[in-house]
Amino acid sequence: MNINARHYVVFGATGNTGQELVPLLLKAGHSVRAFVRSPAKVRFTHQRLEVIKGDITDTMDVRNAIKGTDGVISLVGGPLHDKSYQGGLLLPFIKAVHRGMQEHKVKQLLLQSGAAAIAKDEGFNFFKNIIIDKIVSRLNGEHGVHIDNNLALKYLENEADDVDWIVTRPPVLVDQPNTGKEVIALEKLPWPPVSSFRDQAIYSLAALSNNDLIKTSKYCGYPLASKIHPPSIAGYVLFGLTLIMCGLFYLGLG
Repeated sequence: MNINARHYVVFGATGNTGQELVPLLLKAGHSVRAFVRSPAKVRFTHQRLEVIKGDITDTMDVRNAIKGTDGVISLVGGPLHDKSYQGGLLLPFIKAVHRGMQEHKVKQLLLQSGAAAIAKDEGFNFFKNIIIDKIVSRLNGEHGVHIDNNLALKYLENEADDVDWIVTRPPVLVDQPNTGKEVIALEKLPWPPVSSFRDQAIYSLAALSNNDLIKTSKYCGYPLASKIHPPSIAGYVLFGLTLIMCGLFYLGLG
């Protein structure tokens, strides 16, 4: 018997990361309440797995699902690659989660966000804050998801001091074979900017028992293979080119 076993409610249990993480939680001895819109999408059964149907946009569904658990795991997010989506899903959901945790005296929360999310007191990075957030995300239809992630993170930082929250900020997650590499907490943007759903799930499981991560929103990804950090270099180069262009434009006007 695992004396450290806990009971988690997992929102987004049928998503790509959720389908990897739920079996890992069960294998580790935990009990799982999978909150899903379509129970038929749950591909496995287990004596410690409870599947409940609900909608994350229904505040009472969310709050009631937290009752009787020891922790909350959120793997949900808005639609990717949808240029018409302008955000609005995640913040009301996180507020409902927070309220449910207060009502049912649950302290632990793990929220999977994204590397583009901006944390409080985070230094400016031209590559991330301008190129990725303002340009690339609009072109590939992820700007609404970035808005959601930023608002949810800001809410936790400013309004959820009574919760032991952990936010993970992985890069692009992909379905790829086992790389043999371990996802770790990082201080800089992950590079390469991808990791697998499986490796991210393994990291999330470990994060749940790492008290050093409480009230942090660390980047996570594979260890950088060299001393050169391309996003930082690109940021400085692009920022410098922008200043040069602005200067030339100003001189031209003059």
